[in-house]
Amino acid sequence: MPLTDPFATAQEYRARIGSKDEGADGVIDEQLAAVSRFLEEEADRTFGRDAAVVARVYDGNGSRRIWVDDIGDLTDLVVKVDLNEDYDFADADETLTIATHYWAGPANAGLGPEPKPYRHLDVVPNNGRLDSWPDRPRSLQVTAKFGWPAVPGMVKEATILIVRELRDLQKAGMTLELQAIDQQTHLSPQAFSLVQRIKREYGKQTLFV
Repeated sequence: MPLTDPFATAQEYRARIGSKDEGADGVIDEQLAAVSRFLEEEADRTFGRDAAVVARVYDGNGSRRIWVDDIGDLTDLVVKVDLNEDYDFADADETLTIATHYWAGPANAGLGPEPKPYRHLDVVPNNGRLDSWPDRPRSLQVTAKFGWPAVPGMVKEATILIVRELRDLQKAGMTLELQAIDQQTHLSPQAFSLVQRIKREYGKQTLFV
């Protein structure tokens, strides 16, 4: 799911509420997208994933572990490190091999009924290439499809529930601006509880160790 996609489709929304009317799907898609961005802001984390690989550069920290942006899976992961301080990653020995020079963690992030993203990279001890991540700016390049492996079920449920509440408010005659959902909508106790759980269980401050 690309980063800008909503966390649920109009078809999924209609199936959830028991409607076969496709006439409002365009508006529903816009509302689902707006609520998806609202939930991302609440959690300070995206639950989509890059459609193609992206190269991101990080400052080193002189430690054997470095925290990076969420990595959706290890399939397209490429890690390079600036070993000779020339601020590029072109030398042959600067491309690292997973499980030889570094590990992606948490180790079991991709397992279980709801896979989670990989959040950090650890230098493998005694790997013969580096002992720690260089303590220099812009010394690490990570190429991957960043984001979440798949939208968590709780996040999809919250997206649909909040859109349903928005649409109920509109039917009651309230005019809403999708750019300011949090300022205009008094969430039901059920929706509010879901948002709080998402922040606790999936928020940026939650580190999977």
